[in-house]
Amino acid sequence: MGNLNQQIPVVVVYRKRKYGKVYLEVFKNTRVDDIIDANKRKPPIPHNYEILDIGVGSDFEERYKKKYKL
Repeated sequence: MGNLNQQIPVVVVYRKRKYGKVYLEVFKNTRVDDIIDANKRKPPIPHNYEILDIGVGSDFEERYKKKYKL
């Protein structure tokens, strides 16, 4: 049995501008709800950035790197 306190990584793919560069970021200590919550004052990803994909689990990191050619 694994560690019950361990957080599952959240992988987020986003853009800073509409036609800008695509960024991939892995959050290990935050939940998905904290990332997409529109009412947070200091979100991990600012509200004006465009979130393209969100995945829960480490497998999504490789999948999104291949999909967005990062």
